[in-house]
This record gives sequence, C-alpha cells and structure tokens, in this order.
Amino acid sequence: MSAQTLERRAATIVAADLAGYSRLIAADEDGTIARLRALRSDLIDPAITAAGARIIKTMGDGLLIEFPSAQAAVRTVMAVQGAMSRAAQDLPPDERLLFRIGINMGEVVIEGGDVLGDVVNIAARLESLAPPGGICLSRPVMEAAAPDLARAPTALGPQYVKNIPAPVEVWRIEVEGVRAPPPTPIMQHERPSVAVLDFDGGGAESQTEALADGLVQDVITQLSRFRSLFVIARASSTSYRGGGKDVRLIGRELGVRYVVTGTLRRSGQRLRLVTQLIEAETGVQVWSGRWERDLQDMFALQDDLTRAVISGVAPEVGANERSMARRKPTENLTAWELCQRGLSEFHRFSAESYRDAFVQLTQAAAADPTFALPRALLARWHAVQIFSGRSPDPGANIAAGMDHASAAIRLDDRLEDGYIALALMLTAMGRETDARQALGRAQALNDNHPGVFQAQTFINLFQPLPDPAEMEEAGQTALRLSPNDPAVWACHWATTCARWIRDGTRGAHGQGPLEAACRLPQAENFVLLAGAVMNITLGNEAEARRLLAAALVKNPGLTLASHIAGFRFPYWPVLKQTIAPQYEALVALGLPRG
Repeated sequence: MSAQTLERRAATIVAADLAGYSRLIAADEDGTIARLRALRSDLIDPAITAAGARIIKTMGDGLLIEFPSAQAAVRTVMAVQGAMSRAAQDLPPDERLLFRIGINMGEVVIEGGDVLGDVVNIAARLESLAPPGGICLSRPVMEAAAPDLARAPTALGPQYVKNIPAPVEVWRIEVEGVRAPPPTPIMQHERPSVAVLDFDGGGAESQTEALADGLVQDVITQLSRFRSLFVIARASSTSYRGGGKDVRLIGRELGVRYVVTGTLRRSGQRLRLVTQLIEAETGVQVWSGRWERDLQDMFALQDDLTRAVISGVAPEVGANERSMARRKPTENLTAWELCQRGLSEFHRFSAESYRDAFVQLTQAAAADPTFALPRALLARWHAVQIFSGRSPDPGANIAAGMDHASAAIRLDDRLEDGYIALALMLTAMGRETDARQALGRAQALNDNHPGVFQAQTFINLFQPLPDPAEMEEAGQTALRLSPNDPAVWACHWATTCARWIRDGTRGAHGQGPLEAACRLPQAENFVLLAGAVMNITLGNEAEARRLLAAALVKNPGLTLASHIAGFRFPYWPVLKQTIAPQYEALVALGLPRG
C-alpha cells in the first residue's frame, strides 16, 4: 500500500493483557481458558459492544480494542476492571483473572481491519506499566477523560517505553480494590539504544527501493523484540533519509548509542545488501555484514535478509556492551554495566568465571531491584551449575533458580530471557510440558533469540527418549542466529549429542560438530573429554591425550567418577555403556579414576 493510499483516522486504542497468563495456564489450563471465555461472553464483550467499540484483534491472553472516544474507553474499562476486581476478591491471589490495560489516542493507520502506528505501540507499552487490574493513560486520554472521573488520576511522570525515543507522560487510574505500587519513575537501566536509518536502495529501481524500505521496517520490528535494546521508532529515524548528515550528529539528535545503516543494490537478478553497525558517539564501525541473494519471491527474500541483519546486529551490540563494561572502573559501574560484566564472565565458561559472574549479577540485581535481566541470568547460572555437573546440591540450585526466574518474569513479563531461564529450571525438574510452555512464551516474544533454541536442545536432551532430529535442528538454528556467540560451542555440542543418540558409535559421536566445539576456548571440560573419547574411538591417541590435558586444565578436579556423575539426563546411562572401553583408555592416559 503506497503512502498516497494509506487511510488515517483519529482513534482511541485500548490494549489489554491478562496478568500472569502463563502461570495461570501452567496451573490449570482448561480451567483458565474456561474462566476467560466466560468473562468475555458475560462481561467484556457486551461492555465493548454497548460502548460502540470493536475488537481489532485478540492475542490469546490479550485484546486490542478501538473505541469511538477516550471518554467511552475510560468509562468502559473502569466498569470492567471494577467488576473483575470485585469478582476476584474471594479467590487466592494466584488464581485471580486480572487485566492490565493501557489507553492511548491519536491518529492511526488503517490497513484492512487492523490499526497501525505509534498510537497503538504506546497503548501496548502503557498496558505493561499498569498493575494487575489497573489502567494507565497517556496525556491525551487523561486530558479528555479526567473531567468525568470522580478521582483524579495519579501522575506517574515521564516513562521510557520501548521503541519511542522520548519519554511518555503516564497517568494511572486508581481502581477500587486494586493494589498499586507508589508512583516512581521507571528506570531505563541504561539499555543500549539503536536507530535504524533508512537503507539506500539506489533510487532508480522502485522495486529495490520498496524492498529497502520493507527491510528497514522489519529490522526495526525484529530488533524491538530484544528487551535488552531500546530501538527508536522509524517515524523518528526516517527524517534522515537521503544521507549527508554525520552519524555522530544523528546519534546526538536521536539520543542513541548505535546507528544501523545499509545499502541495497540490484544487478540483474542479484541483490547485494551491505549493513553497518556504528557506535554513534565516536563514529567507529563496530560491525558490518554483506549478503548476496537471488531475486525470487520478494517476501521470502525480505524475511531472509531481515534475519541475516538481525543475526549480525543484535549479538554485536551485546558484545560491544560487554566490552565497554569490562573497560570501565568497577566503582563506577551501573546496574546495566554490572549485568554486562557478569554476562561477560559467564561466557568464559570456567569455574573461576562462573564464581565472578555470580558476584557481578548479584550486585546488578541489588543495585536495581526493578531490573529483570540479572535475575533471569542468575536463574540461568543455577541451571548451568546443574547441567554442567558442577552442582553439589542440585535441589538447592533448582530452588534458587526458580526464585530468580519467577522474579524476572514478575518484574518484566515481556522479557524472553526470564521465560528461557524458567524453561531451563523446569527442565532440570523433569517437567517437560511446563518447560516447553515457558519456552513457547519466550519464542512468541522473540524468535530471533538464540537462547530460545539452545534451551530447546536441553529440554529435548532431558527426556527419557530424546528426539535427535529436533535437538539437532534447534542447535543449528541457534548457530545460524548467532554464529559468533560465545556459547557457539554449546550448539555444536547439542548437535554432537543428537548424532550420538541417533547413530551410536558408528557416527564417531558427531565428529565434525565435536571437533568444532573442541576448537573453541569456551568449550566446557566435558566437551573436551568427549573429544578425547572420540579420538580414542578413531585411533588418534596423540589428539586424545591433548584434549584430555586441556580438560584437566579447564577442571583440575576432573575425574572419571565426577564426569560420569555430572551428567544427569535420563538417556545418559545408555550412552555411557557405548564408550566404557574408551573411558578405560583415558584412565590409562592419565584421567584420575576418582
């Protein structure tokens, strides 16, 4: 649809989301769905119809609604929220069905039955700021509806909301029976901010220009799914179309730390895309990527190139943030920087670095108790202690990890890392169905996050009869999404395990992936020991001896007994029997029996 044919109109948009939906579904799926349907048919839908409003879309646990006026929207949602709050009073807190609601108004773009634009995006962000059972308003809605309210809304002040460059003024309606925290400004946690400038499509070829425009919008949309990034909306960055302005000046004007630029060129049926990630303050190029594709199905091509850009930009922003945090004096670190330094230590995958990571992440959580990411990473830390065989007390790690994962989701139920961590902890508890459900939520939030697919390999491995095809595909997907990730060794290891389960010793334990994992400095000691086992199988004693020595350097306390006891997945006893002779050979080469 061209800019000339876009339909625009003023609208009041209500975004509603059921608080704690994943927890409610996990506890009682059938009952929760039945209760929600009853609420819709008996209370919510009739109220919407009576107000002359329409439901634009439903999202399982949420609704997007267009109202004819701000007054009608506020009047209707107050009545619905009040009725739901009264109905929930006699239920335990963890069984209550309560919506968070955000209301915004302004000009929207109409596309079919859908509505698009910043008005909709801000309504969704306001919803996330509301307490369960509560309502948050933007300034236009507050000014239009306040005269009809018996009690003045509570000003929450300027709030930073995702994808919007400037803070948004927010007010909260105090709903009877709804407990809300005192109004305090929401911190940004100094997340890295990114602006994606319009890609240069050459200007001469309209199809190429259209593809360039579509790529920019898709890249912005997909980058925005990373909760660790603050991505500027296209309405702000598109004003720099045509180039000619210094990236450092653009960065200052938009208030961003990073700028993404790109050029798209066509030659016959070949397209070439080149993108750069630039540190705005210095103008230094952090990363660049170049891809060439055949011009075939435009939409498939656009999806392919978008994923290629995302798999380059998002990991490189994270790597640069960790590098900057390591260079900064410890006494000046913010909660965000403490978190990044802890993650950097975590990614070294050694006994010493795990200890340091725990300290840094704990400090980050203490420095800002509202910051969800360090709690999610602490939960993941506890999962790794179990999965790597380091934990002397898995039960204690499970209890602590579940506490951190639950806290992360409570603090930010849009953070995919929280659900990834929860999935890992549920896997450690043997709760496959719940783990897959948590991981499904993470994937719905951000299917470009490699951690989603890494966790999927663990969920599969910890089943009595793993599916090697699913496990290998998940590992390879994680590898494609972040080929330079510090945890790449784990993707190769997942492929190794999948092929070992599938082929037994005939496949020499996935020789190619295992060799790739063993070449990486971050590879865990059990990976190196598996490499030594493989080389014993292949008759390469010298290489087996070298990898055994490297495993003992990585873990000086490593013994055959500790290695065997460290693996806790159900299929391990079967695999262990296939390599008993090789283990004896490694003992002969110097592995302590223990």
